[in-house]
Amino acid sequence: MTNNIEKLKVLHIVSSLQIGGAERFVLDLCQIQQSKGMKASIMSFGSNSDPLKLVCDDLDILVFTVEGNRLQKWLKIYNIVKGFDVIHFHSPYPLKLMSILLPLFKQKRVVYTRHGADPLSGRSWKALHRLVQKYIDDITFVSQEGADIFENNHGWLDKPKRVIDNGVNLSSVRADRAASKLLRLGSVGRMVDLKNQISLLQAVAMLPLDEQKTLEINFYGDGPCMAELKLFNDRNLENVAVNFHGMVQDRNVIYSSFDALIVTSETEGLSLAIIEAMAYGCVVIASNVGGNPKLVEHNTNGWLFDYNDTDSLAKYLQTLNKDRSLISSFGTEGRKKIELQFSLDNTAQKYTDIYSNTLI
Repeated sequence: MTNNIEKLKVLHIVSSLQIGGAERFVLDLCQIQQSKGMKASIMSFGSNSDPLKLVCDDLDILVFTVEGNRLQKWLKIYNIVKGFDVIHFHSPYPLKLMSILLPLFKQKRVVYTRHGADPLSGRSWKALHRLVQKYIDDITFVSQEGADIFENNHGWLDKPKRVIDNGVNLSSVRADRAASKLLRLGSVGRMVDLKNQISLLQAVAMLPLDEQKTLEINFYGDGPCMAELKLFNDRNLENVAVNFHGMVQDRNVIYSSFDALIVTSETEGLSLAIIEAMAYGCVVIASNVGGNPKLVEHNTNGWLFDYNDTDSLAKYLQTLNKDRSLISSFGTEGRKKIELQFSLDNTAQKYTDIYSNTLI
């Protein structure tokens, strides 16, 4: 591998380029690395029609899309990977497909980042991680919880496990939040069971009708739970303005459209949505899971509540609605925290140190 960091060739490997926190982070990381002279590219096992594939094209980030039967994929993967110095996995699913090829890449530096806290405790996942352990040079996590869960399920006791915080490119933040008489709430992410967005609607439904009329809810994302959310909304929230925007790529549009981000997940790594919302000066009200309490300081830049505790969530929504000055004070504190601790430049430098084997 080259010793000239600026000329490093890094291949980031993802399951797909659907819109998600980990995928957005990979795009941002590629941009920073390219600005420092690296060749940063992406290999995806999704489709050329994936939404973030089009964003990569606009940003001049080279994407290799791997399709075909298994043998065709292996041949294509081999021919792609041989042109890079560093292979950086951001998902366990490509690692499963590529495990048979890892012995061929001993001259590469192989990095494996776990973006979530899923224990991957099934028999096949445990077998996979036993198989690939000797071929992985570095494993990183976005939260200490993720690192602890991984160690409990897979061991890897002889390999350093580093926690590297996600970060946001503050230079790209263009906050322009228009004044509104309504308290605008936002939800950003895939509509799947573990995100539990239904609890936000349930909490709002608990509020008095006159308070419901002062709220607006903006959902960004899609997924299998969207139909359930829309049905609950139609049946229970006729007094609330609820907007389902679907997949929106412009983060300036997303985070300027609401005052408070509501995160109701059962589990989280280090939520990029929370980091981004705080960078845009939003209040964050989040479930007290995973990396959320590392970001949200209770009563300082937002509030934390126990998972699925709709009573507490409803109480915090009422408090924020009655004292709108908290939007400014909490938002300012959140922005300060991101500036001090979660700059993407700092995150990128830590990965560069790993690539060059200089991180202690």
